[in-house]
Amino acid sequence: MTRLRQDLDHLTSVGLLVAAVLTGVTGIVADLWDLNDFWYHTLAGYVMGAFAIAHVWLNWRSLVGYARFRLSQRRKPVAEASHSAGVGRRPTSTPPELSLRSVGALALSRRGLLGLGAGAVGGWALGRGLRPPPQIPLGSDVGVIYHQWSKPGVIDVLGSVANWGQQPPLYKEYPGRPLLPLPTPALGGGIATEQAIVRRRSVRDYSGAGLSRAELSRLLHLSSGISTDHWDSAHRTAPSSGALYPIEIYPVVHNVEGLVRGVYHYDFREHGLRLLREADLREQVVAQGLMQEYLGQCDVVLFLTNIMQRMRFRYQDRSYRYALLEAGHIGQNLYLAATSMGLGACSIGAFMDDPINAMLGVDGVEEAAIYMLAVGRARVAV
Repeated sequence: MTRLRQDLDHLTSVGLLVAAVLTGVTGIVADLWDLNDFWYHTLAGYVMGAFAIAHVWLNWRSLVGYARFRLSQRRKPVAEASHSAGVGRRPTSTPPELSLRSVGALALSRRGLLGLGAGAVGGWALGRGLRPPPQIPLGSDVGVIYHQWSKPGVIDVLGSVANWGQQPPLYKEYPGRPLLPLPTPALGGGIATEQAIVRRRSVRDYSGAGLSRAELSRLLHLSSGISTDHWDSAHRTAPSSGALYPIEIYPVVHNVEGLVRGVYHYDFREHGLRLLREADLREQVVAQGLMQEYLGQCDVVLFLTNIMQRMRFRYQDRSYRYALLEAGHIGQNLYLAATSMGLGACSIGAFMDDPINAMLGVDGVEEAAIYMLAVGRARVAV
């Protein structure tokens, strides 16, 4: 029975060590990749707790004995402890040399075998996680290549620990440009969400009647405006990975009441616009959108840009995936908001990148246009 208890104790110790390592590794992964509900980390934690309880149960007598010994040592006077340590100690003897037979027995002990097995399992798991990059067929398009290379794996933990640059400011500012405040967005009225989802269509025929500033205010707020801001933690109407919000919005106004034509930047914190360039850009936007005429007939075109470093410092290779997803969330919000208000909207993914980046005043590398959304009063009621 004693031998069985010792074997169980050794197995429990190995299991506790493995579970602790797995809990630590999965905790690092969950923190670096911002995984709020990482099942593997939760399971590893429960397993580690079970092994810890078993370890305490198997070593209960030793633990209690050690605690009693420490308490008894604290009660002894220092002088008595020093005297007993000098007088009553037995002389230590030098252990005899180990024979070849005893060395072999030590090497083949159960503890050694358990350690060897644990090392083998750990090496196998590490080898599976640090497998070489996936093989990409020759001639694959850039999308396939990026998708394959941005898949997460155990090896990415090493990349997560590496320095991918510092986090930039959460809000882009144009301090030299005066703020044009927008009206407080009116959230009443409109059709139900279910009806807006069913009736949503891409509208390419606009009347040119123009939008009011109140309508533009509501569109911007429902697309990606700040919905709550408590304790310096602002959240917007569109979801964002890690609440990092890499998307900036640049409305190019064609026909909005009280606004001159030109390029604006949407100030999220102040819910207002800053005029970057005053100009009639209808022909230029049409040319940039591959000669789609409705881009000059709508009332406003929202250009969405991605500031790469806003997510790159945390999500590395996958940050571009998340930015595109966020742009899609904003686009759908705009579609539903426009439909609810009786307006038309149409998204555009085919455009000339470099001329648009130049028009918006971004470099196209650290910040680049990734989406266009035309909005206006439809010629036929939506």
